[in-house]
Amino acid sequence: MIELIDNTLKILNAVTDSKAALLLRCRNSKSSIVHVSGFETGIFTDLINAISMLTVDCEFNLSEVENLPVCKSVLKKLNAESCFIQNVFSVKDQDESFYLFLFINDQKENVITANSAITPILNILSEQLKKYFSTKSETTQKPDEDLILNNWKDNFTKLLSLSEDLIFFLDRDGCFLKMSESCSFILDYSVAEIRGKHLLDIIPSEYQSKAADDINEILQTERVVKFSTVLESNLGKQIPFNITCHPIITEGKVSGLMGIGTDVSRLKEYEEELLKLKPKLVEARRLISIERARLWQQTSLLEELDRIKGEFVSNISHEFRTPLASIIGFSETIVSDPDLPEEMKSEFNHVILNEGKRLAKLINDVLDLSNIEGGKVALNKSSMNIVDLVNQVVDTNRPEAEKKMIALIFEHTNEKIIIDADGEKIGQAFDALINNAIKFTNGNGRVKVIINNLFKEVEIIISDTGVGIPEKDLPYIFQKFYRVSRPGTEIPGTGIGLVFVKQMVDMHKGLISVQSELGNGTTFIIKFLKSFKVKS
Repeated sequence: MIELIDNTLKILNAVTDSKAALLLRCRNSKSSIVHVSGFETGIFTDLINAISMLTVDCEFNLSEVENLPVCKSVLKKLNAESCFIQNVFSVKDQDESFYLFLFINDQKENVITANSAITPILNILSEQLKKYFSTKSETTQKPDEDLILNNWKDNFTKLLSLSEDLIFFLDRDGCFLKMSESCSFILDYSVAEIRGKHLLDIIPSEYQSKAADDINEILQTERVVKFSTVLESNLGKQIPFNITCHPIITEGKVSGLMGIGTDVSRLKEYEEELLKLKPKLVEARRLISIERARLWQQTSLLEELDRIKGEFVSNISHEFRTPLASIIGFSETIVSDPDLPEEMKSEFNHVILNEGKRLAKLINDVLDLSNIEGGKVALNKSSMNIVDLVNQVVDTNRPEAEKKMIALIFEHTNEKIIIDADGEKIGQAFDALINNAIKFTNGNGRVKVIINNLFKEVEIIISDTGVGIPEKDLPYIFQKFYRVSRPGTEIPGTGIGLVFVKQMVDMHKGLISVQSELGNGTTFIIKFLKSFKVKS
């Protein structure tokens, strides 16, 4: 029947959008909970106690209950808005009534308005209570707790046989009067064997002094005391226990002690295991911290690469558009104006040719970088005079330097300096560096190329008096897609030239370094090993 009542309360919860439904029984000026649906019983304890104080012959003012602070406290805990109270069943000749409490999310008036929807459910609940309670006699209608607790001696004896903990009673001298049957498999004593033994008799000597002090504290303070000790079994096994003792007071005097002892040997084992695991946990946390830091660095690196790639795409697109715009613009002019003078056509064709070459060079640079990254570039090395190679590159860039009125100076030794290298690839690297130096140097500036013949190495220095590189950018200028930020400067560039240079120098087992000062120019230093071939 309780299951039917529970289902009915759940239906009421659903119909009225209630947080909880409480079925209360008022009998002989006492209140008790019949059933609760939707929440734990404990939250209503204070409310039931307050209602019991209002109850007189099972009649009380319902509105008075709603205004109780404890009722408002329950509403707050349930996060409900109002409380709907209804008497659902009464047995007048027994001064017994049953009340339904609905803690609802909406205003109480809305529930009353929908009364037609809940009335049939309340009628069903009333019939269920009538069947469950009204058919019982006066003796059978006693609260269940009374029926149970009145037989406490029998229940206590059963408890002693069921408990896995040691439940014991000591007389005023500290000797065992009674102990739960668990002592037979924990301490290897039968209940008869343990009776009459002193508590200290089963405590090893090294723990007796502290245990005696704890027992004296109980006797002196007459309050509950918790302490830890070790009990020795009949077979000599020492077992750690947590013991809680309470004095038994008779006629104002301590006549004995009652206590519960919990075997904590398994807990001690767990603590030892935890102590062993603690260093591993510390190490694991440290490794996790390292991995998190590494992951953060990788994530930051990927984000930076994405940003740089985005800038690269933007820059390369701009570099492509500029020559294409010139090619398309001048071509359209030639096509659209058949009367264009031959001299102007020739000039336009020259511009188109130069812009086409510039576009082709840009595409080749991107493809070269892609091939280097993919490992598709093979070096065709041969013995060569580095002085002649650099001289050719300088002469190639001289017209561009003269156009900007920049002094391009080449200082070198008259000796031959032989290295093993791919002349074409190394020449492209030097061309990129010298071209950059001219590009980033203002008119009337200087670009100087120096070759120093060292003991085992040859050193090539390319220095300019240009705009320089900010100190913060120096560590990154050889990174892929990196382009130095120069606010207010409209110097074209893709940011891939120096990457190609670094790759070529590395492939030839050389070294490259850079020194620069913002506004005072830049110096690149490249070193290669000289070739010392033994003559046959």
